[in-house]
Amino acid sequence: MVILAAIDRDPGCKGVVETADDLATSMDMELVILHVVPEEGDEEGAREEVTEIVRSAIGDLEGVDLRIMPEQTRRDLPTGRTANHILQVAEDIDPDYIVIGSRKRTGLGKILLGSVSKLILSNAEVPVVTVEQKRRAEA
Repeated sequence: MVILAAIDRDPGCKGVVETADDLATSMDMELVILHVVPEEGDEEGAREEVTEIVRSAIGDLEGVDLRIMPEQTRRDLPTGRTANHILQVAEDIDPDYIVIGSRKRTGLGKILLGSVSKLILSNAEVPVVTVEQKRRAEA
C-alpha cells in the first residue's frame, strides 16, 4: 500500500509532507514523495531544496521514497505537463491515495483552469487529499 505526495519547491508545501507522512504512518503505508522539475529547471538544486523541505517537515528521509523527476516535453500532453507527469507516476506505482497542495485563489483565479492540483483532482483514479499550501510569505 502506497501514498504518493506530490510537492513543489515552495516551503509552504511542508504541510503536504506532514499530512502524507501522518497518513502513511497511521495506515502503515509506504510514502513516495515526488517533485517534478520544470524542463529548464535545476535538477540538483531542486533535489537539495525538496530534501530540506521534507527533512524540516518529518525529520529524516528514513522509509521515504523521494523521487525527483525531470519534466519532459511530450506531444501527447497538450496542457498541464507537471500534472500529467504526476498522474503518470501514479499510474506506474498504483498508490492508494495522492496527497497534493492547493493554494487559495480569489476572484478570477477560481475561474481559471489549468492548475496542477485541479488537473490531478479531475483525472486521478484514486482518492486525492488536498492540503492548503501556504504562500512563501506565510510559511
